[in-house]
Amino acid sequence: MRLFHWTSAKSVFMPEFDAEHRNLYRIADDLRKASSAGAPSEVMIPGIRALLAAVEDHFTHEERTMRTAHYPLLKWHKRQHDTVRKSANVFLARIETGDSQAAADLLVFFAEWLKNHTSVTDIMMSAFLRAFARSRFARVARVA
Repeated sequence: MRLFHWTSAKSVFMPEFDAEHRNLYRIADDLRKASSAGAPSEVMIPGIRALLAAVEDHFTHEERTMRTAHYPLLKWHKRQHDTVRKSANVFLARIETGDSQAAADLLVFFAEWLKNHTSVTDIMMSAFLRAFARSRFARVARVA
Protein backbone atom coordinates (compact mmCIF):
# COMPACT_ATOMS: atom_id res chain seq x y z
CA MET A 1 0.00 0.00 0.00
CA ARG A 2 1.30 3.43 -0.93
CA LEU A 3 1.28 6.03 1.83
CA PHE A 4 0.55 8.90 -0.52
CA HIS A 5 -1.85 8.03 -3.28
CA TRP A 6 -4.44 10.60 -4.29
CA THR A 7 -7.83 9.38 -5.47
CA SER A 8 -11.10 11.21 -6.06
CA ALA A 9 -12.41 9.54 -2.89
CA LYS A 10 -10.11 11.93 -0.99
CA SER A 11 -11.79 15.00 -2.47
CA VAL A 12 -13.17 17.65 -0.13
CA PHE A 13 -15.24 19.03 -3.02
CA MET A 14 -13.48 22.38 -3.17
CA PRO A 15 -11.26 22.50 -6.26
CA GLU A 16 -8.63 24.84 -4.80
CA PHE A 17 -8.16 22.74 -1.65
CA ASP A 18 -8.26 19.48 -3.60
CA ALA A 19 -5.48 20.80 -5.86
CA GLU A 20 -3.39 21.72 -2.83
CA HIS A 21 -4.01 18.32 -1.24
CA ARG A 22 -2.98 16.57 -4.48
CA ASN A 23 0.21 18.62 -4.48
CA LEU A 24 0.96 17.62 -0.87
CA TYR A 25 0.43 13.97 -1.77
CA ARG A 26 2.74 14.32 -4.78
CA ILE A 27 5.56 16.00 -2.85
CA ALA A 28 5.26 13.56 0.05
CA ASP A 29 5.23 10.56 -2.29
CA ASP A 30 8.39 11.81 -4.01
CA LEU A 31 10.02 12.04 -0.58
CA ARG A 32 8.77 8.58 0.36
CA LYS A 33 10.36 7.16 -2.78
CA ALA A 34 13.67 8.89 -2.00
CA SER A 35 13.55 7.70 1.61
CA SER A 36 12.74 4.13 0.53
CA ALA A 37 15.70 4.24 -1.85
CA GLY A 38 17.96 5.09 1.09
CA ALA A 39 18.59 8.76 0.34
CA PRO A 40 20.77 10.31 3.06
CA SER A 41 19.42 13.10 5.31
CA GLU A 42 21.32 15.84 3.50
CA VAL A 43 19.56 14.86 0.26
CA MET A 44 16.15 14.65 1.96
CA ILE A 45 16.29 18.00 3.80
CA PRO A 46 15.50 20.31 0.82
CA GLY A 47 12.54 18.14 -0.18
CA ILE A 48 11.25 18.00 3.37
CA ARG A 49 11.56 21.76 3.66
CA ALA A 50 9.63 22.09 0.38
CA LEU A 51 6.91 19.78 1.74
CA LEU A 52 6.67 21.73 4.99
CA ALA A 53 6.49 25.03 3.08
CA ALA A 54 3.67 23.66 0.91
CA VAL A 55 1.89 22.40 4.03
CA GLU A 56 2.22 25.83 5.67
CA ASP A 57 0.92 27.60 2.54
CA HIS A 58 -2.06 25.24 2.45
CA PHE A 59 -2.82 25.66 6.16
CA THR A 60 -2.61 29.44 5.82
CA HIS A 61 -5.00 29.32 2.86
CA GLU A 62 -7.52 27.17 4.73
CA GLU A 63 -7.29 29.28 7.89
CA ARG A 64 -7.73 32.55 5.97
CA THR A 65 -10.75 31.12 4.14
CA MET A 66 -12.31 29.85 7.37
CA ARG A 67 -11.74 33.24 9.04
CA THR A 68 -13.40 35.06 6.14
CA ALA A 69 -16.45 32.77 6.35
CA HIS A 70 -16.60 33.01 10.18
CA TYR A 71 -16.28 29.23 10.41
CA PRO A 72 -17.37 28.31 13.95
CA LEU A 73 -14.85 25.45 14.25
CA LEU A 74 -11.82 27.49 13.14
CA LYS A 75 -9.99 27.20 16.48
CA TRP A 76 -10.47 23.42 16.58
CA HIS A 77 -9.35 23.08 12.95
CA LYS A 78 -6.33 25.35 13.49
CA ARG A 79 -5.26 23.34 16.56
CA GLN A 80 -5.03 20.31 14.29
CA HIS A 81 -2.84 22.30 11.90
CA ASP A 82 -0.73 23.46 14.85
CA THR A 83 -0.15 19.82 15.84
CA VAL A 84 1.44 19.22 12.45
CA ARG A 85 3.45 22.44 12.65
CA LYS A 86 4.92 21.43 16.03
CA SER A 87 5.52 17.79 15.08
CA ALA A 88 7.12 18.78 11.77
CA ASN A 89 9.64 20.96 13.62
CA VAL A 90 10.56 18.05 15.88
CA PHE A 91 11.00 15.71 12.92
CA LEU A 92 13.00 18.32 10.99
CA ALA A 93 15.35 18.81 13.94
CA ARG A 94 15.91 15.04 14.09
CA ILE A 95 16.55 14.92 10.33
CA GLU A 96 19.00 17.85 10.49
CA THR A 97 21.01 16.06 13.19
CA GLY A 98 21.39 13.05 10.90
CA ASP A 99 18.74 10.73 12.37
CA SER A 100 18.39 8.27 9.49
CA GLN A 101 14.91 7.12 10.59
CA ALA A 102 13.40 10.59 11.10
CA ALA A 103 12.39 11.25 7.47
CA ALA A 104 10.54 7.93 7.24
CA ASP A 105 8.90 8.63 10.62
CA LEU A 106 7.80 12.07 9.44
CA LEU A 107 6.25 10.62 6.30
CA VAL A 108 4.35 7.91 8.19
CA PHE A 109 3.08 10.52 10.69
CA PHE A 110 2.06 12.91 7.92
CA ALA A 111 0.34 10.22 5.82
CA GLU A 112 -1.84 9.11 8.73
CA TRP A 113 -2.55 12.67 9.85
CA LEU A 114 -3.42 13.85 6.32
CA LYS A 115 -5.75 10.90 5.70
CA ASN A 116 -7.62 11.45 8.97
CA HIS A 117 -7.67 15.23 8.75
CA THR A 118 -8.96 15.46 5.20
CA SER A 119 -11.57 12.73 5.64
CA VAL A 120 -13.21 14.37 8.66
CA THR A 121 -12.02 17.86 9.55
CA ASP A 122 -11.59 19.18 5.99
CA ILE A 123 -14.86 17.58 4.83
CA MET A 124 -16.69 19.38 7.66
CA MET A 125 -14.98 22.65 6.80
CA SER A 126 -15.67 22.36 3.08
CA ALA A 127 -19.36 21.57 3.67
CA PHE A 128 -19.66 24.75 5.73
CA LEU A 129 -17.71 26.82 3.19
CA ARG A 130 -19.83 25.59 0.27
CA ALA A 131 -23.02 26.45 2.19
CA PHE A 132 -21.54 29.84 3.07
CA ALA A 133 -20.76 30.52 -0.59
CA ARG A 134 -24.29 29.49 -1.65
CA SER A 135 -25.88 31.74 0.96
CA ARG A 136 -23.70 34.69 -0.10
CA PHE A 137 -24.63 34.08 -3.73
CA ALA A 138 -28.33 33.87 -2.81
CA ARG A 139 -28.12 37.18 -0.91
CA VAL A 140 -26.40 38.87 -3.86
CA ALA A 141 -28.98 37.46 -6.28
CA ARG A 142 -31.86 38.77 -4.14
CA VAL A 143 -30.33 42.26 -4.06
CA ALA A 144 -29.82 42.32 -7.81
